[in-house]
Amino acid sequence: MKKKKLAFLLGITPNLSFAAGNVALSLNKHMKMQDYDIVIYYTELPQKDIESFMHIPHVVLKQFNFPENFVETMLAKIPEKSRFRSLNHLMCFSHFEVFPLLAEYENVVWLDADTSIQRDLSDIVKFAPLGITPDTPWTVGDQFSHPIAGYNMDIEGHCTAVLIVNDTLPYNKIHSWLYDKAIEYADVIVNPDQAIFSIMFQEFNIIPNLMPLEEWQCISWRNEASIARIVHFGAEKKVWNNINVCNAFPEWYRTHLEWLQLGGSDFDQTKIDPHNTLGTLDAFDKINSNQSLLQKYHKTKYYLFGFLPIWKIKASSTKIWHYLLCFIPFLKIKIK
Repeated sequence: MKKKKLAFLLGITPNLSFAAGNVALSLNKHMKMQDYDIVIYYTELPQKDIESFMHIPHVVLKQFNFPENFVETMLAKIPEKSRFRSLNHLMCFSHFEVFPLLAEYENVVWLDADTSIQRDLSDIVKFAPLGITPDTPWTVGDQFSHPIAGYNMDIEGHCTAVLIVNDTLPYNKIHSWLYDKAIEYADVIVNPDQAIFSIMFQEFNIIPNLMPLEEWQCISWRNEASIARIVHFGAEKKVWNNINVCNAFPEWYRTHLEWLQLGGSDFDQTKIDPHNTLGTLDAFDKINSNQSLLQKYHKTKYYLFGFLPIWKIKASSTKIWHYLLCFIPFLKIKIK
């Protein structure tokens, strides 16, 4: 059977169905290539979300659960300092599932659900056989609670939020190795899937092709995020829980409204306030202009012959005073 060219893979728990729906709808808007699937692994979903996904072209839903012993081991051993010590967070290990999908697809791309697709991603295949973004400034060692013998902990780390693999890799061997090492090092992995990927590159002598961070996995606070292909809301402030982040990315929210029209689950919208930010930006421009004026004149003194004080200008946030001989007030100007 001939393989399809490309699959995008997302792994979600029920609390992120709306985010995966946003990614799927955005891919359909921006992808020029048509030979692709959007494979969504889920632990469980409300029936209305399953039906909503079925109305989005290219989507393939697959229920997925880790073996019970794997879950028990991870929850018991992952270090307390890791933010991944919960059942929902264990879904991060579904990153490993990009490899068995290579039996069906030439290329598989992993996308975190907390991303926004803003442009065509067809060119991502040029980064195969393995493309990933750097995790500057963090190193391999930062992914673990202490160094792992036999691996270089000081080299640059990589972020697994967006990555691509293709079927020229020994994907079956890599897949089983990843799970074996996740169990072996469970008590020292801080960023679980990312940690295991980082030593996998060394184990299999893979030199990844670096995807430019500002274009392919641009964190939402970076200046380049407005034009990046993929924006990653990879911090506590998400597009769905922070007013400023939401209003900085209106395309994401407009797409969310399309997801709701399909009948999909909503998130708690009491934490956001979608509105045009132009008025606020104009107000900031006015404040900055006034501050520049104040900085220019604040406590400026003029001297005759270089030592005799003849004139002083003193400014506040609302007024500018002029003083003759630096102590006699003779003019006051109000700043609107």
